[in-house]
Amino acid sequence: NPFPWVCGLVCPAPCEGMCRRGDVDQPISIRALKGFASKYVMEKFGGYEPWIKTRRDEKVAVIGSGPAGLSAAYYLALEGYNITVFEALPEPGGMLRVGIPPHRLPKDLLNKEVENFIKMGIKIKTHTALGTDFTLDDLFEQGFSAVFLGIGAHKPISLGLTQEDTDGVIQGVDYLKRLNLEEPVPKGKFVAVIGGGNVAIDVARVAVRKGAKQVTILYRRTQREMPAYDSEIEEALEEGVKISYLTAPESILTQNGHVVGLKCIKMKLGDPDASGRRRPIPIKGSEYELESDLVIPSIGQTMEIPAKESIKGVDIVKWGSIKVDAVTLATTRPGVYAGGDAVSGTATVIEAIAGGKKAAIAIDAYIKGIEDPKFPPVPQKKAEVEKIDVSEEKMAQLKRPKIPLLGIEKRVCTFDQVELGLSEKAARDEAKRCLRCDLN
Repeated sequence: NPFPWVCGLVCPAPCEGMCRRGDVDQPISIRALKGFASKYVMEKFGGYEPWIKTRRDEKVAVIGSGPAGLSAAYYLALEGYNITVFEALPEPGGMLRVGIPPHRLPKDLLNKEVENFIKMGIKIKTHTALGTDFTLDDLFEQGFSAVFLGIGAHKPISLGLTQEDTDGVIQGVDYLKRLNLEEPVPKGKFVAVIGGGNVAIDVARVAVRKGAKQVTILYRRTQREMPAYDSEIEEALEEGVKISYLTAPESILTQNGHVVGLKCIKMKLGDPDASGRRRPIPIKGSEYELESDLVIPSIGQTMEIPAKESIKGVDIVKWGSIKVDAVTLATTRPGVYAGGDAVSGTATVIEAIAGGKKAAIAIDAYIKGIEDPKFPPVPQKKAEVEKIDVSEEKMAQLKRPKIPLLGIEKRVCTFDQVELGLSEKAARDEAKRCLRCDLN
């Protein structure tokens, strides 16, 4: 994993759902252990030095320095290729840089992990955007043997309401981007955040730290359907964020060119829709007004489609992502591959890393003329495994630790890291809970 410390903080840890210790009591806290180990190595040894094979002559271009792009760069660099990463933003990291607030992912931590890529010889060119500064044709003319597109999904999805461009309305991803790039961020006393994902939760918690008197999240379903992580929801509630479930905005209320509130309507849940979640249905006569001087829609993102001339030969599917081969992640243009949110839509950091790794394997095979590349097996969501016999003595061992958090009083007024991580003793004790299934 090229982002061990980052994943130790922000990964949803799907691996823990597979942990057989969960059959005994609770799964091993894999994410927290990864975070502890990564921090220990970084602070004690200044990082790690991966073994790189003999340098090759071929050059590969990576467009986008998010988790997918830098992961592709990492695995290709291990094979000895000369890698140049092109990034439109002023700093590398993609959504890790501009989409996650510092109280969840401190920037100095991200900088240290990015530095590892540079130590490997990977070149990163910032302020260099596809379609503005170069095209795919330009890259091939410059001698690049292959290109990976990891341009992410940075374009906010609109609510579709009139007055959405009113002063006092800002999209959630733009709000977080401004914060992370240290640009002026609009403030409000009564902040309304619309959405139920992690971006909505992040935005709400930032608004609290920016001094809002009241922050309310409007979500049209119930908490059960809310896609945000449970731990993030819990921490937001602890910090004073209110969540109004089964509520949707109908219109944005303005006065003298500035937002003053929202007209909302209560919802009820009907039959499941295409996502598998029950469809929200408006309840007639339940309309009400919510005072708000800052409205932040946060209902999702999609890819900003580059100009056609800049991605000549690369097809875009109807829902606005890059068309790829499901196995190799090859696009419709030979030598061009894609992965991450630009292909899958918004997903987790570990899924983006996996996409970058898969594309790197395919690109390596393409350059070497290998027709049937070997990919690692896809992890199962939940495998059916045989129950294990564990002694009473083993079951009575240490319990899964609760990750220590920064105190509420400090959390709500600073951007200091909230999740403090395991102590060395706690990490050692937690590691002892492992049943060592790999030895069984």
